[in-house]
Amino acid sequence: MKTRSATEGCVDIEALAQHSSSYIRGALASNPTTPPEVLRLLVNDPNDSVKLAAALNPECPLDVLRSLSEASDWNIRIGLANQLDICDDILSALLTHRNPYLAAQSRYALSAAAFERKVKELEIVCVPGTKYKLGELLIAAKQISPDHLASALTLGQTHHLRLGRVLLQTGMVKASVLIEALRLQSLLRKESIDLADATKLLTHARSHFYESKFLE
Repeated sequence: MKTRSATEGCVDIEALAQHSSSYIRGALASNPTTPPEVLRLLVNDPNDSVKLAAALNPECPLDVLRSLSEASDWNIRIGLANQLDICDDILSALLTHRNPYLAAQSRYALSAAAFERKVKELEIVCVPGTKYKLGELLIAAKQISPDHLASALTLGQTHHLRLGRVLLQTGMVKASVLIEALRLQSLLRKESIDLADATKLLTHARSHFYESKFLE
């Protein structure tokens, strides 16, 4: 596909989509004049920033955005949620945005904010220690698999996020289960409960234990 400019003559848009510079690909992905068929290519770009730019382009086809909103591409999910550093009112408005991908990521961002507020409200204090790590507790209770934990730890290092935030924003663990895990971890480190009982409680933790619109 080619377009013509007054100064440069014929420009091969698809060639630009394969350009070695992620900056150029990103500029193309964010340009509202970029054809939808080229945006289909750019949402699969190896660079997360290019993917995000294409996903937020108003000309990106809706079927592509729906597919992205349901995909388990954890890197891009966390990347966009972290960029949505805006107030809850705006995030709530974005829940009904025509871009289904943006709407889905807004929900993850709201869920993360609600989770952090709930932890403070319940006064769950993180007791320092190396025993009873969060990931190990969740594996013991069969809430996540060892492979999921390994992926989450890698994502946390990449995006400079704590494990709990990664588990929540990727959808690996529901917020209410994560809160229960933190509460039990604190009790274990205080020696107020034994591991067998904590594991049993966490295994049967229900997703609606803490009632909240964004803690489901």
